[in-house]
Amino acid sequence: MLKKTIVSKVLDPAAEADSAWFAANAERRFRLRDPAPLEFKDPLGDPGDGFSWRVLVALLPDGGRLRLPVSLSWELHNDHAKDQHLRILFDQVAPHEAKARLD
Repeated sequence: MLKKTIVSKVLDPAAEADSAWFAANAERRFRLRDPAPLEFKDPLGDPGDGFSWRVLVALLPDGGRLRLPVSLSWELHNDHAKDQHLRILFDQVAPHEAKARLD
């Protein structure tokens, strides 16, 4: 007997939330947020005293997005981060390949 295989797309809740955020904030190109559980393949480790892990999300010209884990001071609130500051942060921490995709 032949069984039917059902294939469905696995949704990434963090990616869906990023998509909705950029749709609601069309003037923005960068987002800073807390990481979702198990968002990254490998554990991020200890961010350091007084720091916490965040995700820097960059909107690409083709509509795709890059997500980079960054360790930042607890004192920085995600919602207060401006695009110009997040661009500077992106330029400091992103690998060359990521920077090339943004320009």
